[in-house]
Amino acid sequence: MNSIQFSIILSIFSSSILFSQIGINNNTPLTTLDITAKNATGTSTHADGILIPRVDRQRAQSMNSVPVATMIYLDNIATGTQAGTAANIDTTGYYYYNGTSWIKLNPMNNIYTSDGPLSGMRSVTTNGNTINFVNGTSNVGIITTSTEGKFSATGSTRGTLILSSGTSLVDTHVDEASEAQISSSGNSTKLSIGTNNATPLALKTNGTDQLTLLSNGTMGIGTTAPSAAFELASGTTNTSGLRLTNLTSSSPISTGQALGVDATGNVVTVANPSPTNVSTSSVNSTAASDFNVNDLAETIVSGTSQTITVPTGGKALFINFMLGVDYVNTPAGSGTAYYEARLYIDGVATDCYMRTQEVGISTNASFTISTIKFLDAGNHTIDVRMQRTFNNGTTSGANMICTPMSMSFNASYLN
Repeated sequence: MNSIQFSIILSIFSSSILFSQIGINNNTPLTTLDITAKNATGTSTHADGILIPRVDRQRAQSMNSVPVATMIYLDNIATGTQAGTAANIDTTGYYYYNGTSWIKLNPMNNIYTSDGPLSGMRSVTTNGNTINFVNGTSNVGIITTSTEGKFSATGSTRGTLILSSGTSLVDTHVDEASEAQISSSGNSTKLSIGTNNATPLALKTNGTDQLTLLSNGTMGIGTTAPSAAFELASGTTNTSGLRLTNLTSSSPISTGQALGVDATGNVVTVANPSPTNVSTSSVNSTAASDFNVNDLAETIVSGTSQTITVPTGGKALFINFMLGVDYVNTPAGSGTAYYEARLYIDGVATDCYMRTQEVGISTNASFTISTIKFLDAGNHTIDVRMQRTFNNGTTSGANMICTPMSMSFNASYLN
């Protein structure tokens, strides 16, 4: 038996010297060692192949000065320890030596059969294909194209994406024929949604921006370009678009300032109206002094002069004057003259007057003046003056003595 083995070794050695290449089952080796199967085809039951050394883990761990690329087959891991050069030997199979330790050759474990850490970053080129993790009708998919990267989570009744850090959670989900929702829970202190550059944040419905928040903090509803801290555009003329459901015209009045709008629609405070009261200056007399009336000048009716103080802003003055006089004498001349009572403000005649005709001695006449005049703020003097406006035979300059029989004169305004 030993002579046969030596002959084989000698034959191989001689062949290697002659050709520098070794062929087994062939005479024209193409590489350093070229092995041709004894039975490459057919139904022969003889075994073809290479049977490399088989060792247990302890033996592999004990080897010294192992050349790089040495290959072995680990047939038993019950011996030795998973340490040193055997740190990667955790299962039976083919191993090669990389100069430091034994490395598994084409390991059979993968994400479908076992867990384990990655030794480095891995990239999967999908070549336009989708990666799906499927469980029945539910799946998680990673879709990439030349212009789009997309992540999807699909369920028959709910699709959910949950991000967690400790006990803080952000839950994004959508239910079939129901709501879509983004919410935070756990011990998170805030759910912040926004931008980190100078671009607007918009909320839209039915494809249209309904609420816009600009980078300067101004917010608009119904407008994408708000010009105030908050701008509301109702889209309907003369309608603000702001409704206070629980504060209506039937709500009781409380203290505070009233609100109004300026010319551009800004909401501003306006002064609360003061309670309305009437300020009146009046004269009521039946004992005023006699006075003479002629055609040459106006004569102030005794007792009618009064001073009115109008407050800041001015007021509309309501003026009412009723005078009854008795004509005492018959002036020189003949005929019956005409007499006029006219309202004066600050010594200036107004357009408010009344004229009557004198019909003879011991007769009387009535004058009534009612008007409204707007006066500026300050003090004003009001009186009534009489004059003969048509002599009708009466001598010019002759006096008619008038005795007041009754007089009611008042001026009032609303505060």
